[in-house]
Amino acid sequence: MKQSTLKNFTHAHAWLGLIISGVLMIVFVCGSMSFFRENIVLWDMQYDAPKTDLASQKQHVPVSTIAKQISDQGHTMPADHGVFIELPTQAQPFYVSYFEIETPEGEHVDVNQSFDPETGQRYDLDQEDFYLGNMLYRMHINLMLPGGTELVGIVSLIFFVMVFTGTLILLKKIISHYYQYRVDRRKDTYLDGHSIIGISTLPYTFLFALTGVMFNLSILLQAGFGFAVFKGNIPALMATADFYAPPRITELSGQPADLTLLDDMVEDAQRRYLEQSVYFLNIFAPNDQAGQVEVAMTAHHTLDQLTRLTYSLADGRLIKEYKPSQSATAGTYSVLSSLHFGEYGGNTLKFIYFLLGLACCYMILTGNLIWLEKRENNRKQSKRGLQFVKAMTLALSSGTLIAVACTFIAARFAPESWSQVSLLPPLFGVMILVCLVHGWFSKNVRGGMIQQLYIAAMLALICPLYDLVQMLLGHTPPSYLIVDVWLVTIAQMLVAGFCLLLVRHHRPRAKAFNLAPAVS
Repeated sequence: MKQSTLKNFTHAHAWLGLIISGVLMIVFVCGSMSFFRENIVLWDMQYDAPKTDLASQKQHVPVSTIAKQISDQGHTMPADHGVFIELPTQAQPFYVSYFEIETPEGEHVDVNQSFDPETGQRYDLDQEDFYLGNMLYRMHINLMLPGGTELVGIVSLIFFVMVFTGTLILLKKIISHYYQYRVDRRKDTYLDGHSIIGISTLPYTFLFALTGVMFNLSILLQAGFGFAVFKGNIPALMATADFYAPPRITELSGQPADLTLLDDMVEDAQRRYLEQSVYFLNIFAPNDQAGQVEVAMTAHHTLDQLTRLTYSLADGRLIKEYKPSQSATAGTYSVLSSLHFGEYGGNTLKFIYFLLGLACCYMILTGNLIWLEKRENNRKQSKRGLQFVKAMTLALSSGTLIAVACTFIAARFAPESWSQVSLLPPLFGVMILVCLVHGWFSKNVRGGMIQQLYIAAMLALICPLYDLVQMLLGHTPPSYLIVDVWLVTIAQMLVAGFCLLLVRHHRPRAKAFNLAPAVS
């Protein structure tokens, strides 16, 4: 490769990295934590969770009992919306339902309810009160901003380009210099660490850049094809691509439905797919015989996602079956989605993905540090412009770690009367702004980053230490939550350790005191 070409690749890699580093850091930090999204929800409710254990119960009430309880509440439900009922599992041994009701004013309100699996009685528990895990996931996919999905898609595309340029820059020395780690010179130490982790995590970064582009930019392509080819008929587009289409109830019969048929549907689905288990039911028009029921089956440790069976609520007969593998487009999307989220590998793979995500955060932080310190030493550089870039970069890189740690603290210690949905997203943004102000007044970028990383480490340790003290005082979470509590606790401690490792790594080395007299 020509020297001029290599130089162009290096400049492109550096500038593109700086431009997208803020969004990319939020995506990676929140994405790494949201591998444990469901675990975080259960970790968050450990002090409010019902004391139940599916393993100790001989038999739980049938799903029809739960559906009838919801129906007897007398809510007006839109016909085009379903009543979602999640069945008990070892990890969550109670029924959880989600549905939408229509108020007399015509407004639609989301409702979440949980039910005792042994008696069918409703718990005083709303999972919307435990929003942290879902918020981190939403921050990962769309930054919780208008147009955020498209922005993350564009950033994923640029990140995909950066993966290629970074590989081409190191291609000639990828073997001979792989183990090179120069600890004597600070800038070279950052560069070597950046390069080693970049090459080591290449399969991971390539996979996530590719699937990120697919998930986010496919929405733009879908909109383009939908309006240009299908005249805005998105369901027709999805049907042409052979993606799953949920039931659509266009006309009601006026006859009440027999909800006990739901139990027969569950038994039939389980009989058809012995190697899978029933995950949830989605009941469309639950109070009418014209309604239909979607029964979703899932299997652990497979790349294939949900198998869906649709039944008639009039007589319980099977209407259709759908598996993503029956369509080339849907099957490919399903496999890539499973690879992206790591569900097929269980907690072990989630932790590997989590550690690789932290490694990518290290690449982002060191890459920013190399670029900014180089500009700080350039006297021709505009000081005010550099100060703004430095403040923004610190706020959106190391500041993201502080913001995430603060949301965990708020989820644990905020009063129950405070809605997490209203509290956590603004808190995240406020902490980013605080870090922006801190970055503006920092004398140098390395000192500012060290301070922010140290604060992030201290904040990340607060919840694990609090939970440890509670355990020593006699509080033990329900048995079905122990794994979730420890997973999330260890993840927080690893984030704290990651920050402290960076602090130690980036802190300037003390110079030896020389006793020899000065000579002219």
